[in-house]
Amino acid sequence: MLEYTGQTKANSEGLHTVVDSDIESWLKRPKSSSQQDYRKLFELTKHYYSAQVPQANSDEIPEFDTQEDSFQQRPSMCTNKSSKQSFEVMKEEKQQEKELITPLNDEDKHLLLRSDQEQCKLLGIKMKSGGCYTGQWYKRKPHGIGEYVFADQSRYVGEWNNGYASGKGEYYYADGGYYKGEFHLNSMHGTGIYKYTDGTIYEGQWMNDKYHGYGIELKNDSQYKGKFKNGLKHGQGILIFSNQEKYEGSFVNGLFEGKGIFIWPDGRRYEGDWKKGMMHGQGMLQWPDGRIYVGQYVNDKRQGFGTFQFADGRKYAGQWMNGLQHGSGEFTEFLGQITKGVWRDGKLFSLY
Repeated sequence: MLEYTGQTKANSEGLHTVVDSDIESWLKRPKSSSQQDYRKLFELTKHYYSAQVPQANSDEIPEFDTQEDSFQQRPSMCTNKSSKQSFEVMKEEKQQEKELITPLNDEDKHLLLRSDQEQCKLLGIKMKSGGCYTGQWYKRKPHGIGEYVFADQSRYVGEWNNGYASGKGEYYYADGGYYKGEFHLNSMHGTGIYKYTDGTIYEGQWMNDKYHGYGIELKNDSQYKGKFKNGLKHGQGILIFSNQEKYEGSFVNGLFEGKGIFIWPDGRRYEGDWKKGMMHGQGMLQWPDGRIYVGQYVNDKRQGFGTFQFADGRKYAGQWMNGLQHGSGEFTEFLGQITKGVWRDGKLFSLY
């Protein structure tokens, strides 16, 4: 029961948790003269501090008290190719591609004359790029089955078409990474499986060296099944972490966005709207002890209109700000008595 004494406020001390957000991103680029492995990880980690509430009154509704949540996405971790390249960059790449299949020695160039009339197989042709190609040629270009060893000792074995790695093949990176699948114009394109040196495995669809389409990504701390776009989780998917946290719903550019469900190991469950990796919009959060909040969220905090109901039937319905009751609202006791008033920072400030 609420007590009214002058400037009315709840008589019990409220304990609230605090949500902290820490964003950490880093970029790792293994050095390779023939091809760069591109890794970009974006981690969003939320920390919480839990508190025991001795008695549940209207001002003791906890803020969103997450356990440590880790939302990670990993782009393709291979060479990123921009669709908008300057003429100078395109010209440089064309020159590099040309040097990949241009023999270093004049004697080898003479041997290639045989391929003008028919497909032929030649051994160990050294290239201007520092690589070496062994395999089939046609019209002075690798065409058919062949193996190319790059200057950094990374290696491609598979099908070639008109001078490009195209078709089915295998690529062994100098750092120990391994890809097996389809290629198109020297890029991973189609379906394939990539095994990274850190234990990560991706199996699914590719486009221009990036995850694109449906795929499965298995990491040491999580597994994801769903859609990708340009190397990022995008569309419908299921992400399960090693601590048994689970998100199922929509992703946009690698972050939770749209409709989705997040379940914590302790039984808490949120279902509703997300934006840029945070609860944002209309949603419902349920606790395993029977508490439930239905209402609006802004950046992981209850904000706007919402209803919080305790397991014993007591209920607050009204305005929220920054996770706390703030504005007009009404509190219903478990015996049905209703108190209407104005709340400030989680405490009843005045009665109607």
